[in-house]
Amino acid sequence: MNRPPKSRFLAGVCFFAAILASCAGPSADRKKEADARMRMGVTYIEQRNIPMAMRELSKASELDPGNPEVEMALGLAYQARGDQSKAEEHLRKAIAKKPDYAEARNNLGIVLAQRKAWDEAIREFEAVAANVMYTTPELAYFNLGEVYRAKGDLAAAEKAYRQALQANDRYATAYAALSRLLVGQGKWSDAASVLSRCVKNLPDYAPGWMELGRVYLRLSRPTDALKAFDTVLAVSSDPEERKQAAGYVALLGSEKR
Repeated sequence: MNRPPKSRFLAGVCFFAAILASCAGPSADRKKEADARMRMGVTYIEQRNIPMAMRELSKASELDPGNPEVEMALGLAYQARGDQSKAEEHLRKAIAKKPDYAEARNNLGIVLAQRKAWDEAIREFEAVAANVMYTTPELAYFNLGEVYRAKGDLAAAEKAYRQALQANDRYATAYAALSRLLVGQGKWSDAASVLSRCVKNLPDYAPGWMELGRVYLRLSRPTDALKAFDTVLAVSSDPEERKQAAGYVALLGSEKR
């Protein structure tokens, strides 16, 4: 299965959340300009143009200092810049201004996890997952699983990954993490069950078929493994993936002769 990036924590970001209505403070025109600058700043973050993002977001913060969305965007910009301390500062400001701000809490949890403040990160991810207004709880559960895995609490990690899949049974990243966790513990049959569910729900997900084939090989089920690798060839356009699958197909074919 494809290896995840170095940091596998997943951000849940509502970049374009509506600016909160104001009873006092900045005028409507200032809020409108702040909103436009925030959107532009987020666009620059997505383009990896961090200096321009900081310029726009700093101006947005001056125009509308009470806006939690601007604070979160600044936190994301500092994360992208590699300044975790400043990222944490702005994410905490966003939460102070809007305590139920699930997206900001999720990103704060990521920052805390990256500096190995495991228990604090767990509290943030649990708060996000418990927020009924958060539309992607699978991200919080997945991140919770990553923290527990890093702590060495594999039972809790497995539970969290399964909760992510309960929230979204088409969430490929959680299937991958859960199957890796089970394989690492030698639970090959359980891993096969998880991956079978993965490819049932995501029939075109080639990495899932690839890992399922490997697990079937470990379980001495060559016929099922061959079907899985044949499916990789049928659904994947990735050259490296196809090369690996073709190698397995050739190996299994030669063993039949």
